[in-house]
Amino acid sequence: MKILAVRLQNLNSLRGDWTIDFRLPPFDSASLFAIVGPTGAGKTTILDAICLALYHQTPRIKTSPTSNELMSRHSSECLAEVEFEVAGQGYRAFWSQRRARGQSDGNLQPAKVELARLDGTILAEKINEKLKLITELTGLDFARFTKSMLLAQGSFAAFLNADANERAELLEELTGTDIYGRISEQVFSDARQQKTALELLQVKASATELLSVQQQQALTAELATVKAQLSEQQQALNQQRQILQWRQHVTAAEQALAQSRQEVAELSAEQTRQQPKLARLKNHQPASKLAPLYQALQQTKQRHQDLQANQHQLQQEIKAGRIAQATLLWQGWQCLLADQQQAEQQQHKLSQQQQELQQQQRMLATTLQQQTEAQADVKQQLASLTQGADAATLRQQYQRQREGLYQLQQARRLLAQQQKWQQQLADVQQQLSNKQQQLAPLAEQLSTLRNRFKSLTEQISDKKQLLAQQQLIMQLSEHRVNLQPEQPCPLCGSTEHPAVSEYQQLDSSVAAKQLVEKEVELSRVQTEGEAARTRQVELNSAITQLQQQALAKQTEMDELQSQLQPLLQGLVDQAQSADDADLTQRLSELCEQLQQQLTATEQQLSQLEQQQQKLQQLAAEHQQTERRQTEITHQLALLSQQQQNLALQQATRSSELARWKTQWQALQHAEPKIAISEHDLADLTSRLQQQQQQMQRLEGQQQQLQHQLAQALTEQQQATQQWQQAIAASEFTDEAAFLHALLSDTELTELTELQQKLQQAEVAGNRLLNDRQQRLDELTRQQLSSDCESQLQQQIQQLEHQVQQLTGQQGQLQHQLSSDKPRRDAQQSLLTEIARAEQQLTVWQRLNSLIGSADGAKYRRFAQGLTLQQLVVLANRQLQLLHNRYQLARHPSAELELQVLDTWQADAARDTKTLSGGESFLVSLALALALSDLVSNKTSIDSLFLDEGFGTLDADTLESALAVLDQLNASGKMIGIISHVEALKQRVPVQIKLEKQQGLGFSQIQISQ
Repeated sequence: MKILAVRLQNLNSLRGDWTIDFRLPPFDSASLFAIVGPTGAGKTTILDAICLALYHQTPRIKTSPTSNELMSRHSSECLAEVEFEVAGQGYRAFWSQRRARGQSDGNLQPAKVELARLDGTILAEKINEKLKLITELTGLDFARFTKSMLLAQGSFAAFLNADANERAELLEELTGTDIYGRISEQVFSDARQQKTALELLQVKASATELLSVQQQQALTAELATVKAQLSEQQQALNQQRQILQWRQHVTAAEQALAQSRQEVAELSAEQTRQQPKLARLKNHQPASKLAPLYQALQQTKQRHQDLQANQHQLQQEIKAGRIAQATLLWQGWQCLLADQQQAEQQQHKLSQQQQELQQQQRMLATTLQQQTEAQADVKQQLASLTQGADAATLRQQYQRQREGLYQLQQARRLLAQQQKWQQQLADVQQQLSNKQQQLAPLAEQLSTLRNRFKSLTEQISDKKQLLAQQQLIMQLSEHRVNLQPEQPCPLCGSTEHPAVSEYQQLDSSVAAKQLVEKEVELSRVQTEGEAARTRQVELNSAITQLQQQALAKQTEMDELQSQLQPLLQGLVDQAQSADDADLTQRLSELCEQLQQQLTATEQQLSQLEQQQQKLQQLAAEHQQTERRQTEITHQLALLSQQQQNLALQQATRSSELARWKTQWQALQHAEPKIAISEHDLADLTSRLQQQQQQMQRLEGQQQQLQHQLAQALTEQQQATQQWQQAIAASEFTDEAAFLHALLSDTELTELTELQQKLQQAEVAGNRLLNDRQQRLDELTRQQLSSDCESQLQQQIQQLEHQVQQLTGQQGQLQHQLSSDKPRRDAQQSLLTEIARAEQQLTVWQRLNSLIGSADGAKYRRFAQGLTLQQLVVLANRQLQLLHNRYQLARHPSAELELQVLDTWQADAARDTKTLSGGESFLVSLALALALSDLVSNKTSIDSLFLDEGFGTLDADTLESALAVLDQLNASGKMIGIISHVEALKQRVPVQIKLEKQQGLGFSQIQISQ
């Protein structure tokens, strides 16, 4: 994974929008860069932006939908965006959050996130989906990212000083060894399940019961008897159910016949009750014939009334229209009067503006002359400052002087380093000489001790043999007492015993004492020899290390000399004839002289830039004055044109005013009592034309309406005459009797439906009564039983109970017989399965004894130990480059503990907490780089960011650390360092500088090389 670019907006002190593209110069040619700036300027904020864009959190502060401490003060939105590359594919990760209504005090809104390819293809827009996809693409979650790519403040020593449990958790997070814990838990769980399954099978096998042959025969005979009894009882039950069903049908037919008779009686009563309504239906027939004439008469009357109302309304509209027409004419006249007065005021105002512009034009001419004289003075001062040289030449001179000063400073630093390393080399060579001198007498001492050890070993062997013989002889003392002169020996048969008196004088204590003394002396010689051998091994190891150190120092001095020679090319003669002290003094004097020249050139450049800025300012002011003079000339021409246009408009407006006044006076209306508001004359003209057209339309409608009124009156008189003749010829005495007999459409429909319903119900009721009577007669003729329904149900219940008992008995017998064979087959299968389960359990128990545990610790710790061992190997490679004094090793008694080996003290083991601040930082940095390499086995880590920690190192160690980082840089990694160390700032040319704005609490980003 490689970071390509980072963009941020309104984060902490970095207010505004900032972008850093690592694909552009100077980052494309130098991947090692430093992020520098004062405390609180926002250096770490750049790393926070990378974490925010990728994982929506930072090592210092977490964000949420209700809390965001990263957003700059008085800001309403913030964002972070990172472009990165994985396996040659580019991606863009985006995160932003804003406040409601765009206000800085508004409520925080949910964050918006996005993950897309650089070609614009969107991959995820939801938080959880994006985080999951980031982890899948890069192989790094937030914890792994902050411990392998981005090493935040305070996180260097997190792994070094962690206890065993914390270190185990970190190893799991970084390398994914948690899978071994899950394997261990799964093995333990599977072994337990296999054992439980075997026990369950054994219980099932022991619980299986089988039938004997006699039991099978008895059950078969009993089952045949029960089946015969069950068949007889079922036939009797079916007969009784048929009789009960017939009795229920008879009862239901009797009830249905009684219900039909009651319904016929109720229908007859209903017909009698509805006779008054049916009579109204009969009277409606003659009245419906007169209804059209009556409706025609009412329509003519209504039409005449409507026309009269329309005529009255039209007269009111005509009156209002004439008033509105007069009002519009009066308003137009007043509007023209106001426009005329306003034009006169505008004419006066234009005259005043013309006078003011002429005055400004005279003042600008004077200003132009003064600015020209000032420019001539500044140019004369510039000529005296440059003395014939231009600003570019001075800047080149200043740059050469800066480069020369830097070269001299580098030469001084390298010369001091060379002197220091020469002294260190001399010290190492002196130590080597001392060790070699100490080694010579040790060889002689070891040779003497070996000879003495060999001699003592031989003497002890002789003493042991002699002591054994004496002890054997003394054990036969009882037999020697029994020997008599001239009596045969029981063992050999000899009659002569010449050594009896000599053996009686033997004493084994003297030989035993001599043997102990020799063994004590041998032990002392052996101890001295081991001590001498240990000392010899230590001296040889120390001599080897000193030789390696001397060789390394000589190599470093050669490299330093190769770096120093090009810097001293201008001082070759002095360097050949002077010693180091004189050369150092000469370099100091040259640095001081060049510093003075650089200061003078810098002051001259500053004065030159000030004068150039002043000249540019004067030129800008001169151009602005000329532009203002041109604008005033143009404005004067426009004012003259406007005055001519106003004069023409005044003439046109006077004739229009006379025309509007004449039209208003012709209407002979008094002045309207309304306030005069501002109106556009064109709008008033349009409204007046519309009003005149409306008046013409209303007058035409009035004539047409008068004609329609006369026609409607004639139609009303004819309809009245026809109605009177028809009512006189009918059976109704007057109009009231006609209206009483006439039914509405709703009443007519209801009464018609009522008459039809009654008729249909009568026919259906009679038919149903006859059908039910016939059904009852048919059932009565069958006469299956004289028992009542309750007696029949009681008999059926008794039979059903007997059938149920026999059925249950039959089922039990059949189940006992049918389940015996499956139980036999199942028992045989269980025995086979038990044998197979016992074999599997043996395998699982063996595996569980090796790696299984309930909490997964056994296998997880084993895998973590292997991972830690690999991490120690990688860290020691880095330590060899950073600080060759120390090496890391696993603690012999604790599998996940670390200790430090001091190679300058014969590989003495030390606790990590005894390291100094600088040593702890170097060891932690080596572990961090090793963790990065360890994670890179799964994911390529091409970017590395280090936040602080270099301030604890001395100059030599800092130089070694930077050399290691340079090697990483040469391997293709992009490395960013955050630090306040001045030497580091000078050592790393490419820098991202953060500068505080005075008094604002915000910072700016500048990239320098």
